[in-house]
Amino acid sequence: MQFDSFTKINYDLIKEKLNNAKVVRLSKKQPSYIDISASFDTETTSIYMNDERFAFMYVWQFGIDGYYCYGRTWGQFIVFCNRLKQLADLSDDKRLIIYIHNLSFEFQFFRKYFKWSDVFATDKREPIKALTTLGIEFRDSLILSGYKLENVAKNLTSHKVKKLVGDLDYSKTRNKLTTFTKEELGYMLNDVVILVDYIDEQREQYGNIAKIPLTNTGRVRQLARKNCYSHGYLKYREIMDILTLDDKTYTELKEAFAGGFTHANPDKVGKTFNDVSSIDFTSSYPTVMISEKYPMSKAFDWDYTNMNDFLDLCKKRLVIFQVEFTNLIAKENYSFDNYLSKSRGFKDQCELIVENNGRVFSARKFTQVMTNIDFEIVRKMYDWDNIKISRVKYFYKHYLPTPIIETIVELYKKKTTLKGVAGKNSEYMHAKGMLNSVYGMSVTDIVRDQTIYTASDEWGQEPADVKEQIKSYNEKHNRVLFYAWGVFVTAYARRNLFTGILSVKDDYIYSDTDSIKMLNYNKHKDYVENYNKEIRAKLSEALFYHNLPKDSLEPKTVKGVKKPLGVWDFEGTYKKFKTLGAKKYIYEDENGELETTIAGLSKKNGKAYLLKISNNDMNKVFENFNPSFSVPKEYTGKLLSTYIDDEKSFLVKDYQGHVTRETALSSTHLEPTSFTINFSETFANFLQSIGNGTFIKDRYKDLGA
Repeated sequence: MQFDSFTKINYDLIKEKLNNAKVVRLSKKQPSYIDISASFDTETTSIYMNDERFAFMYVWQFGIDGYYCYGRTWGQFIVFCNRLKQLADLSDDKRLIIYIHNLSFEFQFFRKYFKWSDVFATDKREPIKALTTLGIEFRDSLILSGYKLENVAKNLTSHKVKKLVGDLDYSKTRNKLTTFTKEELGYMLNDVVILVDYIDEQREQYGNIAKIPLTNTGRVRQLARKNCYSHGYLKYREIMDILTLDDKTYTELKEAFAGGFTHANPDKVGKTFNDVSSIDFTSSYPTVMISEKYPMSKAFDWDYTNMNDFLDLCKKRLVIFQVEFTNLIAKENYSFDNYLSKSRGFKDQCELIVENNGRVFSARKFTQVMTNIDFEIVRKMYDWDNIKISRVKYFYKHYLPTPIIETIVELYKKKTTLKGVAGKNSEYMHAKGMLNSVYGMSVTDIVRDQTIYTASDEWGQEPADVKEQIKSYNEKHNRVLFYAWGVFVTAYARRNLFTGILSVKDDYIYSDTDSIKMLNYNKHKDYVENYNKEIRAKLSEALFYHNLPKDSLEPKTVKGVKKPLGVWDFEGTYKKFKTLGAKKYIYEDENGELETTIAGLSKKNGKAYLLKISNNDMNKVFENFNPSFSVPKEYTGKLLSTYIDDEKSFLVKDYQGHVTRETALSSTHLEPTSFTINFSETFANFLQSIGNGTFIKDRYKDLGA
């Protein structure tokens, strides 16, 4: 391994490496790529000049196939990239891929220095691939791996390198004349070394660089397509030709889609409880993808006549529909939580909502689109005076295609059997990430505005042509999924979660998508055991249909322990537990260790600051975790990002006394920022009303009824 400065770059060695690398191409219609691992990274300074935010790059690092070099200015990097083009004869048809971990950050700094042939982005300022007119294609390794660089390093198999932390003090102002210690240079080098090693392993895994997908979800798509087509391409195409959408059905499905249920029992918020137990589903979304039945037809319209006929339809088919409730309110014996989400309601068709931290406790009028699976739960948890159902569409239902199920089974087996196996950590993490992405790929939005990067170096969006994009989706020759499946995946998962919430009742404290925190666990063991029997039976029935082995979903860990899919796992009992609402809770585990989950604050920093202000006194920790809890900027580890799109230029003095002019055509300014618990006045008032029984005693007081 060699590391050279800008003035000592060994272009002969780079040329040799480029010329010795294979040139690969997936098809005649696609460009060719040099099959070599290359990475790029920068270090930047963010300061205030004349009360203006200013950010600039002061060093860049480049790595290619074990050779590393660095430079100090963008001008030097442009010269370097032009030399790469000459050395490898790069063009639009012959490209060199350079990976950057979090491309969006670096792109904001260098975007105006290049001319771009194509920029592919998921949203404004979120490019995942950017092709220059030089034939150099920058790609984002963060969205490919799904992990921070530290974890990418940990997951390497054939290379041993770890992310260095703490060797570069970012609070110091640096510029292009700043000198560095050997330790600081090692820190800079380390990041590009990790990426080159990571891409080496990806190339080995996929065969060559052209076959590496753009994103982590892309990995699952590749595997799913391979499995689906192995059963016969034309046979699978017959299924996809049936599973088509029109624009009205797509719109209604999108309105019906909702994510996981994360919430707290309002009667338990802000209070500290002892002996709180936790149960957790084993891979909730993959479980319901196997065990349940999904839309396996196009959508059919149905005219609503009466509730009995509608409920009968819901038993036989999968249904999406619009529902309008009048004088809606949570049932008195189910006031421990509220299922409906305020954000899912149509704003112009909702009135006088009493809100429970984003959930609907009551409303004079509430209108939304939902699935029949959601309606099962709503009927149990709410009362209403009147109901109006419209826009009813139904699907015939069946198990998902066998190749999709085989994909899930294969990934779950690898995730379970490879965990903790020496030398298999990369494969384990690969399988784990892909298993978690199976659901995600099924509900990827099929109609999106096109994000464009204009010739004038600006971001823009072209509105989607809904009918055209849906037509393209229906006719896509390599499609193996159906958007409607994903909508029902989360609905089934929420229903399964609520079997637990409704059973635990007043002992229920908190839930988060696939877990429940509760009091008096021994009282609820029968529910857990019965649920586990039922889900195992449903999964066995599905495996029998797909002609898969009975034990497919009970692989053994490295220690020989069976790990059945879909069951409630008992995670243990905490000594103390306290929640302030969704994604805001702390607990003292069985060993007396503090653990925190506070949205917007890392577990490490949240824990450290609570212990600091409490002098390591656990009782004071729980007292200090309250609605007024806040963390000063120097302790959060959080950075506030500010995009600067205009050119700025200043004379900058670094911490060593060097003064130089620094210019940034565009940049991202980073600065530490504080954190405060988001505890709204609306939620505080609701908790007070629940506490004194206002809503329970006079149930229509605030409904205007």
